[in-house]
Amino acid sequence: MKWLPQVSSPSVRLDHCIAERSMPLDSIWSGGGVDTVWKNVQRQSLGIAMSRQDRGLTRLSRRTRNGFKNAALALHLAINVERRDSIAIRVTGGMGDHIVAVRFIRDLLSHFGHAKIDVYSVTGGMGWLYEPLPDVTFIEAPRRVFTWVTRRYILVLQITHTVDLVHMSSAAAERWPELSAMLQSIAPYRKMFSHAIDAHPHLDFHPALVAQFQNVRRDTFLNHVSGVPFGGHQYPLPEDASLVQSLGLDHKPYITVHNSFNEESGRPRATRDYPFLDDVVKEVKAQLPDLPVVQVGVVGGTLSSADYNLSSKTTQPQITSVLANSSMHFDMEGGLVHIASCVGTPCCVVFGPTPIGYYAYPNNINIAPRVCGDCWSLTLDWQKTCLLGAAEPPCMFTQPPKAVAHAALPHLRVLLSEKRRSG
Repeated sequence: MKWLPQVSSPSVRLDHCIAERSMPLDSIWSGGGVDTVWKNVQRQSLGIAMSRQDRGLTRLSRRTRNGFKNAALALHLAINVERRDSIAIRVTGGMGDHIVAVRFIRDLLSHFGHAKIDVYSVTGGMGWLYEPLPDVTFIEAPRRVFTWVTRRYILVLQITHTVDLVHMSSAAAERWPELSAMLQSIAPYRKMFSHAIDAHPHLDFHPALVAQFQNVRRDTFLNHVSGVPFGGHQYPLPEDASLVQSLGLDHKPYITVHNSFNEESGRPRATRDYPFLDDVVKEVKAQLPDLPVVQVGVVGGTLSSADYNLSSKTTQPQITSVLANSSMHFDMEGGLVHIASCVGTPCCVVFGPTPIGYYAYPNNINIAPRVCGDCWSLTLDWQKTCLLGAAEPPCMFTQPPKAVAHAALPHLRVLLSEKRRSG
């Protein structure tokens, strides 16, 4: 997989881009064309006292810089890279959304045969997910850049919580007749979800509700909408076992836990944060005292129950390997649960605002909220503000940690027994 990073500097010589059509992307960020303009904007703002006009000029210069960055990337894609035989797909959202999307793209290629696909996303750090697909190029770029270059492709799709056709030329229908027929099957869903697609992500609950009424979950809804056969949850994410081996965890069972709750403030960072994961793990360790606990993830306070704290200390392939070797992963609904599904590791997942009927994986221990829940996407700030106005969202704060632990323990004991028998 080729990975074209987002422009990290506005420096680009437009005349070089035009003259060197085969120039690699990494080499076009040198030169003085745009830098000169950008520095002039900066110089003009230096002699003005801090005022409303000065703040306005600062905002203008920032927008100018971002505009040049976007234009540089769009120009490179439009001039230097031939895309007439390619498909462009815009993918929105975070880690979990990209994992759902990359499995769909895998199935798309498997079902319809060879095609070059460029995946566009505004979300950074997602390129590694697409590395196992040799015909896929990941391009981190603002939506405006994607809009600028869409006509360079014979087929353009958008993946949110559904599949949407943005543009298709007659050449695409001739080249991929079966794919063209598939796109006809998504037309009723396009009509049904048109307002949700246009307002994405603010009305995402609509396709989620329809999926649940049709007895389909997030993991397979894209395949359901398009008619593309689902190829399974497992997906060969890049792994790096060096950390697991250095800790001596490659030959013994352990569990992993991800904590995103802020113990110092006593308040959740988001409405779906569960505050009692430490108590859950303590209860598990009381029943299985010899079982090591590994804390993973990028946010959250250190758990006193963790024997190893790898939070913010792993690369993406390393954390994939840690999860792949884990007997069970404890978490809230989120990206690491999706990674675990790719490597076949069962999870114990505490649900709150996000709908359990839509996001739950069938092989996990999925803990439904005792009160409320399912308020996901009903308001613009649902992730930060409880719909009831509560400082402590009741869907998460009323979930007893012992109940969570005892829901997971029978399954965990079976898994540990199977691992011991297999050597």
